[in-house]
Amino acid sequence: MIAAAVGMMVCCSSSVAAMMMGGGEETPAATTTTAGAGTEDTTPSMLKCLDTRQRLDKGWTTHPRAAHTEAEARALCAGKKYMSFECPNADGYDLWCADDISDMPVLDDAQCMGNPSVVGDLPDAPGCDAGGESYLTTEGINKGGWHRGSLYAI
Repeated sequence: MIAAAVGMMVCCSSSVAAMMMGGGEETPAATTTTAGAGTEDTTPSMLKCLDTRQRLDKGWTTHPRAAHTEAEARALCAGKKYMSFECPNADGYDLWCADDISDMPVLDDAQCMGNPSVVGDLPDAPGCDAGGESYLTTEGINKGGWHRGSLYAI
């Protein structure tokens, strides 16, 4: 029990020290974990769900609505730090590329996973309903919602 507590303290202390020394924002890359004997899960991890109504003020760029693959989205957003998937419908979803995410409100992840609700003055939009299909791409990327960006590191 004491060894576990010391291990937890060392783990937490290093995380706190890293945050204090490094400052700034961490940008984790796609995760790769071992799912079982001989298999790996390479599904990218959503960093967070953002209220993206400030995206134009922050200089985000967009690409035509389509059902982009992860590789296509990463190629379209090359040179940027983040890609954001939003407003899925039967024609695909919006892809936004970004560097600046400062001061953008973070929403509950469920808001980007097909469970949107009114958040403050951010309503839900009926046109972003994933076309009646899944809110996940076949590669496991969350498609977001109306002004609800599923943010991924490039």
